[in-house]
Amino acid sequence: MRTPLLALVALASGCVINSDKWPRPRDLTPDWEVSETRILGIRADPPEIRPGDTVAFDALFGAPPGSDGEVGDNGIPADRSVLWLACPVDDEGNGFGCLTDLGDVDLATADPADLASLGFVGFEPGLAPSYTAPADLLDGLDEQARLEGRYVLVQLLAFPTALLQDPDALANLDFSVVVSAYKRLVVSDAPTPNHNPDIGVFVVDGLPIPPGAVVTVEPDQRYDLSVALPEGAIESYDYENSDGVVEQRVEEPYASWYTTGGEMLEEVTLWPRLEATWQAPKETLDRGFWYIVLRDRRGGVSWYTQEFTIGRPTGR
Repeated sequence: MRTPLLALVALASGCVINSDKWPRPRDLTPDWEVSETRILGIRADPPEIRPGDTVAFDALFGAPPGSDGEVGDNGIPADRSVLWLACPVDDEGNGFGCLTDLGDVDLATADPADLASLGFVGFEPGLAPSYTAPADLLDGLDEQARLEGRYVLVQLLAFPTALLQDPDALANLDFSVVVSAYKRLVVSDAPTPNHNPDIGVFVVDGLPIPPGAVVTVEPDQRYDLSVALPEGAIESYDYENSDGVVEQRVEEPYASWYTTGGEMLEEVTLWPRLEATWQAPKETLDRGFWYIVLRDRRGGVSWYTQEFTIGRPTGR
């Protein structure tokens, strides 16, 4: 384990982008298109904690059905292993996460506390990711700053599992095969800490879809997709402004839309209109997915995955 994890830590710390090797922005696929393994969202549960509290993490992966990266029942792509890191940023909220110096630590025998001190908080499949905020993380801050809190940068790296059996390949890793994402976790003394939003049901053309059902649609047709939020999903919270006045604010969530087939005509929709239009492809399709990621602008995240199939026209 020592050589692979050393290489992974180096990867987490940063890389140099070669402009001749990596695609230019104009060559990238649209953000809504899931044509390969992608991380669409990272969730902390809860999204805002106090010093000394423990938080769990999970991630939403998207991948085309039938691909090597198709997501299993555990939420992890079949061909990937996932490394989780978490480290506080500096007082200004800056930083690049875990710039880990392993030194003489033997990763094969290190206990969870040793690994946590290095920033390791999970490895999947096998070790579910969780993080306990240091009890002294807010020490030295004044009262207002403690209410706003500090950030912990959470990093996720999903790399091909086959590389674990090939230390030489991992030491000379082609960064393009690694999927990564980042999230900021809030640690504060806020009297109204944030919670992740809830998504009630997925709706297609005004029809609520029962959980687990597969939606059958026709090729080359447009459909209105939306989600219904349960009562109480939109939170109110206290915010102390720069004048020391406590204001009560209301969340204004937004949704990001993705699909493995067809075309999303809106990539992002804003509350209270969380509907998006989807154009089905002209060809039939045995299996596809829509993904919606809902964010409340305070670090809260939720998501919904809906399977669909494209059949033959019914005589339109």
